[in-house]
Amino acid sequence: MYKTIEAYYENGKIIYKEAMPAVKKARLLITIIEEPRNTQSLSRFKGIFKKKIDGLEYQKKMRTEWD
Repeated sequence: MYKTIEAYYENGKIIYKEAMPAVKKARLLITIIEEPRNTQSLSRFKGIFKKKIDGLEYQKKMRTEWD
């Protein structure tokens, strides 16, 4: 049976969010998800993305240019 456990790693120690399950022996697969360090750096991209173009309307416009 597989079980996912959320925990935190801090200064060489694993800190469990919930109680560790009662397991005497198990094989572990560990995925490390780093916390974002500076999310404000994304603010430089604010406003560069424009409104999405409707694909169907765009195709109609492009095809009428060839008529």
